[in-house]
Amino acid sequence: TYMKKYVTSLAIAAATFATPALAQDFQGFYAGVEGGFDNYEVKVDDIDLTDVVGFDATGSFDGLSGNGVMGGVFAGYHATMDTTFIAVEGFAQLSDASVGISATDGVDEIKASIKANESFGAAARFGVKVNNATGIYARVGWLSTNFKATIDDGVDAYSDSESEDAIQYGVGLETMIAESVSLRAEYLRASYGDQGVDGLSIDNNNFKAGLAFRF
Repeated sequence: TYMKKYVTSLAIAAATFATPALAQDFQGFYAGVEGGFDNYEVKVDDIDLTDVVGFDATGSFDGLSGNGVMGGVFAGYHATMDTTFIAVEGFAQLSDASVGISATDGVDEIKASIKANESFGAAARFGVKVNNATGIYARVGWLSTNFKATIDDGVDAYSDSESEDAIQYGVGLETMIAESVSLRAEYLRASYGDQGVDGLSIDNNNFKAGLAFRF
């Protein structure tokens, strides 16, 4: 009918005028803030404990983890090519996640912990647009995190800080929620290797959401 054709034509016209603005805003320079949840997993496989216990000994354990919250800032450039896009960005963040363990012989107790502090790095995102306002993507980059290790034997406390590098990778989704503002959510994973100690490895799982402002 005439009315049906009129409504269809109106809907097409509205989509034609409405979507280019979002498509244009989905690219260019951007900066934003983010926050989320950090999970660190520590695994030890046949680590040498001779210097700790005073005699030849090795130890192994798995399943030790610690959680915390994180927050950070990021900035980069987003380029759109038809139905695909690529973005490069730098970022910095803080975390309060820590992993701790204690042991006792009934008299004395030893406590040890590893805490994540600040991190910074760079990443690239490669994605496909679901529509003019939404895209899904894979992310890969380099991450450097400062860790603080502490050992307390009840008499003396020893601590040391060191920065470790990791390859970070994961997936995400980004969608425009205003003319120059987008919302994104990501799941990322990073492995810091043996931390310079044979048999020790630290992995990170990170779930976060952020707001990006384009200019």
